[in-house]
Amino acid sequence: MRVLFVSANYSYYFAIDPVVRELFRRGHEVYLVTGRREKRNFPDDSLKNAQKDHPNLVVRPLLKRRFLRGFVRDLQELINFAHVLNHEASRQWDVVLWGRFFPNWLWRIVNTPAAKAKLKDRAFQRTLRALEQKIPVNSRIRKEIQQIDPDVVLMLPLVNSDSLESEYKRAAQALSIPTIYAMSSWDNTSTKGTFHGYPDYSLVWNKPLADELVHLHGHPRETIYMTGTPRFSHLFKDFDEKKDVLSREELCQQAGLLTEKPYILYVCSTFLVNSKRKKEIDEAIIIHDIARAMEADPRTREVQILVRPHPLNMGFIPKFLGSKPQNVFVFPVNGEIPDTEEKIKRYNSSIYHARAVMGVNTTAYLEVAALDRPCITLYFEEFTETQQLPHFHHLTDAGFLEIANGAEETVRIVHKILDGADDLAAQRHDFVINFLKPVGSDKPSDEYFADLIEQLALKK
Repeated sequence: MRVLFVSANYSYYFAIDPVVRELFRRGHEVYLVTGRREKRNFPDDSLKNAQKDHPNLVVRPLLKRRFLRGFVRDLQELINFAHVLNHEASRQWDVVLWGRFFPNWLWRIVNTPAAKAKLKDRAFQRTLRALEQKIPVNSRIRKEIQQIDPDVVLMLPLVNSDSLESEYKRAAQALSIPTIYAMSSWDNTSTKGTFHGYPDYSLVWNKPLADELVHLHGHPRETIYMTGTPRFSHLFKDFDEKKDVLSREELCQQAGLLTEKPYILYVCSTFLVNSKRKKEIDEAIIIHDIARAMEADPRTREVQILVRPHPLNMGFIPKFLGSKPQNVFVFPVNGEIPDTEEKIKRYNSSIYHARAVMGVNTTAYLEVAALDRPCITLYFEEFTETQQLPHFHHLTDAGFLEIANGAEETVRIVHKILDGADDLAAQRHDFVINFLKPVGSDKPSDEYFADLIEQLALKK
């Protein structure tokens, strides 16, 4: 079988790397069409390693349409913004700042009460969609797919702005090749744009995310399959403390921590939002407040805070390094995405040896739950809108997050955990089973995902 993955940027590859490796293990051919535009602080290490381990992995550059390129992009963005306005109550940040995806002249028109009212009109939305679907299939992309001659085409993330993968979906469908949406992250179906025509099938992690495809995007339920989370598969099969994490001594040496003292891991977010201020805001104020509160309390004075920066949100780190409290350590100083075996090991080690993990709104909570450590989410007044983003409810609904309203309550929760209390362990375990593992299967997600690709490739 020949499988084609399409992604607008190489940075999404790490989400499917375990599946690609499983397909090669089964003897299939794998092609990857991807954009190569560099993403800030996001190297292509995962893809390079895959090419090194599997020289038969064919990587081709993503093609873009030339004819009607600007028109198609702007039309799809109007549809995306209309989708955002349909859910305005939970997407205030996007309503305010979606203009970053439009030309300035068009945003000045779109960002008016009259234009927003028109875009929210369902009949007008149907007109926009009908117009978008009449755009002819791009001949270059169609020819590219014909040359590869895949049995199935998978696309991710497919819901981002300027979704270049959509062109491949339409071309593949015109050639009667099965198309599959492959979910790359848990926030994609509720915090991005929408689909420009439906794929034949969709592979999502779990039932709540399948429900979002149906209720937010109108996908037919019978075309959706639940796979668990392929990129977390390594946490559930053959996990070995001696092999998969650094020793505590080695981690402390690398991070500058004192081995004789416990530490709490603070995991930074991609960004924090405040739509009234209309800009992203950093986390330094939160870390400083918690560090001061922990140092002032005799129960937590000896607890260290290990800060893990997010590589896509490094702006505040240089200044923070020059002013950080003595009980705070930053590692890795330049941030990193856990997209290779070495970086995954560092990341998992920082979670595994922590007494608890805290942050605001971060995908790291998923790994923390999988590695079975207490999780604390920090509600600070200026930053609470971040926890109102539409995907965060998946975590709060699961009930496994300790909720700290400010620094003093954070200290109280940390002290409780240091004393051995883990009140939400059962909810955390349920979350792992229901959100991260395949529904109704004991197989690891990467294998289950590959099974479905094989089955769906034969259905058309």
